[in-house]
Amino acid sequence: MSSISIETNNEKQLTVDEYVRYLGIRDQIQHILDNANIKETLQDAEESINGLSIDLIVKFSVNKKKY
Repeated sequence: MSSISIETNNEKQLTVDEYVRYLGIRDQIQHILDNANIKETLQDAEESINGLSIDLIVKFSVNKKKY
């Protein structure tokens, strides 16, 4: 069965203000994924081929440079 997940690496590098903005961005991305019926589209695709499994991962990664 298909799955959609959001992963984040190194969010601890963010300041409090940046983290609050990040949460808003993450929520907006989740809202877009929910409204676009992506889950249903993935499930339809899986049903079209026996044994097919589709996983969609949205990955946020923070790599701040240290000064």
